[in-house]
Amino acid sequence: MSRKSLSLAVIVLIIAAIFIAAWSAQSNRIKAGSEVPNSPEASSVKAVMERAYDLIGTAAQTYDVTGFATVFVDTADYRLTPKQQEGVAAILGAEVAQKAGYLTAMQAHYISLGQGSQLLQAALVQAKAEVRELSAEEFQAIIKANHDQIPTLPSPVVAKTNLTYESLEIAGDRATLRYDDGAALQDAILVRIKEQWYIAGITPVWVHF
Repeated sequence: MSRKSLSLAVIVLIIAAIFIAAWSAQSNRIKAGSEVPNSPEASSVKAVMERAYDLIGTAAQTYDVTGFATVFVDTADYRLTPKQQEGVAAILGAEVAQKAGYLTAMQAHYISLGQGSQLLQAALVQAKAEVRELSAEEFQAIIKANHDQIPTLPSPVVAKTNLTYESLEIAGDRATLRYDDGAALQDAILVRIKEQWYIAGITPVWVHF
């Protein structure tokens, strides 16, 4: 066998191995769905997750975060990165940033998106009135004014996110949930406060889109 043919065979074997590994991982994730208990508590946890995604979908269109406090909460379970703390401080103040958890991080994120959207829309209106395109310099200025966040326009249509629950463990007033939202496999921590479940943090495990 020639060296060229041998190399091609090795490449084919590597690609096959990758597909087999991906299929195996997907099979394991599907089987994990049986680990979600069928109980009133589990139903309450799932209801909070689904409401949270509905609120996120609305925020993507309107940047309204007033309902976030009904599903998210600040606890020590979620630690902001230095960049997140810097962003929260710029938007909500340094004192808020020091005590921030997942709720505050989510609020700051969508408030920032709303501010950026307003800046971008105003610049586009001005450029249109002057019969020209928005310049790269103007776009960079908007990013700088928006706390180094890239601005976006409101989502015209947001489809409802279907969540696939894979495992759930409830221990007293604390729950850990693994689920897939269609874009990523996620791990969520929830805490129960006065008989109500709140999301204290969500961390992506595997992003697949």
